[in-house]
Amino acid sequence: MVDVADMADSADPDSGDLQERARQLGVPPEVLLIVETLQADAEEKEGGALSLARLSKRTQLRMSTLRRLLSALEEAGVVQVAMNEDGTGSVSLLVPPPQ
Repeated sequence: MVDVADMADSADPDSGDLQERARQLGVPPEVLLIVETLQADAEEKEGGALSLARLSKRTQLRMSTLRRLLSALEEAGVVQVAMNEDGTGSVSLLVPPPQ
């Protein structure tokens, strides 16, 4: 499982640093990017959910890719995804950010 305590603040999706940290943690860079983006947002807003549309825009990931990765993260207990009847949704980080 991804250890959020080992992660730094949000990074550019094309960053070599992101690629290296993801390799060291043994996770895909897109997963690390999602978790770091949610972590940064939670720290900025002191918790709360982030819309899937906003997360997609911030991570520059297609919605289909984002939903697939979020499903895996939700199964692992890292995030909680709430979907609405109209297809919109939001996601919250369940693992507390490092102190």
